Amino acid sequence: MKNLLLLFLITTVIYADNNQSSIDQYHDNLCEILVSTSNSIDNYFIEESNSSIGSSTHAEFSSSVAMENSQAFEKSVRLRLRLSLPKIQKNLSLVFEDENNDNSLYDRTTLNEEKLVDKSYYLRLEYFKFIKKKFNLVAGAGLRIRHGNLVPYLNLRSRFDLYKEKPIKSSLYNRLRFYSDGEIEDIFEFNTHYKFDESAYAIFRNQLTLSNLDNIETLYHDISLVKELNKKKQLSVGGGVRSVLKNFKDYSVEYCHLHTLYHHLFYKNWGYYQVAPSVLWRESNQFRTSYRLMLNFGILFKKG
Repeated sequence: MKNLLLLFLITTVIYADNNQSSIDQYHDNLCEILVSTSNSIDNYFIEESNSSIGSSTHAEFSSSVAMENSQAFEKSVRLRLRLSLPKIQKNLSLVFEDENNDNSLYDRTTLNEEKLVDKSYYLRLEYFKFIKKKFNLVAGAGLRIRHGNLVPYLNLRSRFDLYKEKPIKSSLYNRLRFYSDGEIEDIFEFNTHYKFDESAYAIFRNQLTLSNLDNIETLYHDISLVKELNKKKQLSVGGGVRSVLKNFKDYSVEYCHLHTLYHHLFYKNWGYYQVAPSVLWRESNQFRTSYRLMLNFGILFKKG
């Protein structure tokens, strides 16, 4: 994987002055395959040769490495694919993603080092529907896949806008998931977004995660300041706290961290990298100060 990313970076530098390099052609071909696959599924159910509906099909692949003075060297890959099916239903889409992308608590403080064949994957059909002006709902059904084991599940996501008057927007979010093996997972979020101007804003995020398989509840609080430096560069700084409860008692802090993220879409509109330094105080390290650096390289796939 590291060799692949190195080859990608070297190739983009060598062909930076060419309008259509071989890597561009390869990327365009992959985008075309994704859109063609999406259209083929759509056309299988509804034959409509003169449809003018565009495709919002897209995918993202990224690879990360991280170093921290109190932890072992870490690496991980992330994968997500969304196929739009507008002919069948305007708001219908097919989603495939690995467990890293499915994890709503991902905050760059740890990386999943499992190989691609050892990870859990989620394949689901989602239907997005606005119910009211301030409320929307996404319903879906899918499969959790790991080592050939298939676990069907139902997925419900909802969002309610509590307050929406410039420059403040506050929303409640919930994801409820029922697995056929009896597991029930529930995630609640309360987020507030404050917009300073067209290029700067702050996000205050609060999350509670529950599961009926254990008696542990996970809490996460984070505040981030984000500045869009230009159309391709973004910088964010912030701080967060992750803690756990046992049956809503015995509160304990897992870690606190100060974090920074620099995001650069450095090659056309699809090649990007991220640099994310942070300072952490982990319970597992007796809250001694540790310093962490994560590097992430990613590729976006989308036609147009």
